[in-house]
Amino acid sequence: MLTTASSPPIFIHGITPRSGTNFLWDLLCLHPNCAPPRAPVREDLFLMHSDNLVAFINSVQGAWDPAWKDPHEDVTDLFYEALGNGLIQFLQAQQQRRLVTKSPSVLHLDRFFRLFPKARLVILVRDGRDVVSSCMQTFGWEFDRAARFWAAGAEEIHRFDLAADEQLRRSYRIVRYEDLVGDLRQTLQKLLLFLDLKPSLFDFEAAERLPVRGSSTYRGGRDRVHWTPVQKTDAFDPLQRWRSWSPDEHRRFAWLGGRQLGYFAYPPSAHIVEAGIPSAEQVVRDWIWHGRATSWRIVNGVQHRLDVVQARLGQRRSSP
Repeated sequence: MLTTASSPPIFIHGITPRSGTNFLWDLLCLHPNCAPPRAPVREDLFLMHSDNLVAFINSVQGAWDPAWKDPHEDVTDLFYEALGNGLIQFLQAQQQRRLVTKSPSVLHLDRFFRLFPKARLVILVRDGRDVVSSCMQTFGWEFDRAARFWAAGAEEIHRFDLAADEQLRRSYRIVRYEDLVGDLRQTLQKLLLFLDLKPSLFDFEAAERLPVRGSSTYRGGRDRVHWTPVQKTDAFDPLQRWRSWSPDEHRRFAWLGGRQLGYFAYPPSAHIVEAGIPSAEQVVRDWIWHGRATSWRIVNGVQHRLDVVQARLGQRRSSP
């Protein structure tokens, strides 16, 4: 079993925010051979912002003399891996323990193994209906925004999984949050074995007693979501909060993300959108949402430009 910092780092990528990445991160960091990244980094967010890395590699290689090119060797993958190694080195705080880092996003998941070919990847998914409920309560998101965001993440994972060959599949696992909650010991044991972490060294009783952090409803008496640990009791139930949804909410989610639920074997909604007038109504609601989203982007884009101009004017006035 691999146990040192030279062993593959462990990356957790959640399908969206509110998918349980904090929970899984806390669990894996209970293993004596694992450690979180250096403070104050709580989420690396590397893939989410990797467009700049890709642009950098393309720009540098585009400036090289074509005469340097070896037709028998393409160094592009080495370039990606070297940058990825630098990012890992930045995160690594404890050299004798394996790095465990996380991000609540699967954007650009297809780039992961180009940057981190030796890493182990855990993709954490959660029922989209619970994610929507949590995002609405935590961030104040609109129903459509949360549902579309989750469905887009599900599509990203699905494309990645379909494109993976047999060798790549040995380096990642898709884990359902519900399986961690419903059968913690068995789900964790399988995951630890995949990660080359000895289950015999893991304190499963401590894992079962792990406090709750960041719950949208179980807040320990506080009014807002927070990440201070709250002692767990039988009152904590993070599953199927969408059972209280109205039939209209169920139909709307089925329209926006019902197909994607099937990617991860989640049960479909009992309320579906029938063909004809109900389907046409959903299309109209899509148009309305897209129109509002476009208006919001325009207004915020104008406001951002005004803020930039104001800041520049302020800098000029304050300069000697």
